[in-house]
Amino acid sequence: MAKPESKAEFFYNEKGLIVVASPVKLQILNLLKEEPRSFDEIVTFTEKAKSTISVHLNNLRTSELVEEYFDPKDRRRKIYSLTSHYMGRSQEPFVEHYRSLLEKAPASGNDRTFFAEILSHALYFGFEAYGIDNAPIVKTIGNDLGRSIIPIFESETPDELLREIGDFLEFHGNCRVSVIADPPALQIEDDFKASSIPVIGKPFCALREGIIEGILKGKLEMDYKVAETECYGTGHEHCLFKITL
Repeated sequence: MAKPESKAEFFYNEKGLIVVASPVKLQILNLLKEEPRSFDEIVTFTEKAKSTISVHLNNLRTSELVEEYFDPKDRRRKIYSLTSHYMGRSQEPFVEHYRSLLEKAPASGNDRTFFAEILSHALYFGFEAYGIDNAPIVKTIGNDLGRSIIPIFESETPDELLREIGDFLEFHGNCRVSVIADPPALQIEDDFKASSIPVIGKPFCALREGIIEGILKGKLEMDYKVAETECYGTGHEHCLFKITL
């Protein structure tokens, strides 16, 4: 399935959820997701007039989506950085996966594990069916969950912690986890996902991705990034979560 065209994107700050639909504002925000940028860099990237960019930046500052400060190495140079969190986007509704999952729901019968997985997948495909890509906010929630369960982990080194995370995921996820050393990654095999998830052309497990990242960041107090690069949703027979620092 081709990636749907985005119509609006959702950002979160202390005021709550803010919807941004302006193409130029989205250009600016998506640039600042990478790293702080100078005013001139933003103008070059967007290919818009300085006056236009100035108006948009002032509006984004008023909404508390970005902040402005002077470059400590050159006080004449203004730097802009993101002060909000990307939460998702609107998209064209895609109902095929959702309908397919609903058709399988009656087969859950009295199987609690099966029905719990059906519920989880229904939320993902349900948002997609109603026109919302919620993967970013699901990963953020996963991060929150990961940080909240840090006290149950005892390991103090990355290698030991990955093994402990693997054991945790196996116990709670009814799956098989392999720890890969170089480059560091977790490979997860899940019989239910293998039989129930259609090939959707993109990774599916944003919640699990966030949980792993939250545990690593919170326990080791370092800026780890976890990205699912292979998934049942991409046609693989496992989920692969690559870990970078």
